[in-house]
Amino acid sequence: MKISQKNFLTAWENRKLVYGAMKKLHIYKDYSDYEDLLQDGVCLYAQMLEEHPDMSREEVDKLSFRKIIWNTTDRLRKIQRNDEHRCNVLECSNLAEAVHWDDLIVLKDEVNKMSKIEQIIFFEHLLFENTFSSLVIKYGINRKQLQRLKHKLLIKLQCTLKE
Repeated sequence: MKISQKNFLTAWENRKLVYGAMKKLHIYKDYSDYEDLLQDGVCLYAQMLEEHPDMSREEVDKLSFRKIIWNTTDRLRKIQRNDEHRCNVLECSNLAEAVHWDDLIVLKDEVNKMSKIEQIIFFEHLLFENTFSSLVIKYGINRKQLQRLKHKLLIKLQCTLKE
């Protein structure tokens, strides 16, 4: 949506509303994404001014305040989810450093017993993180079959490593 210069300047001059929304969400100037969130809030405010020219300024301010809070909360949740995922990946990489050599020997023996398709799933999908779509194109194997075999393979490996 296009925002007129007049509405953007109005939003910029009244950015105290955005500051108030940020304060309500306990987002302070020392937060690393503070400027980005502030700029998004000003743009949202200008967009609301553009969308509701028939409403009084006070009503638009109330709606804008709520919309800025909702949008910022959603963005913070997305950032938090990404950070948690990144932490989980880092924890997994730390766990990989403390590998048990016995498990590697068992896995090596187990790989030799696997069928050709199971080896493809194990190496290319699980280790090299290729998608099923690329495996379907590369080897011409049905996606459902790959998913079923992956599930069975993971259960088999889990049982083998528990022993």
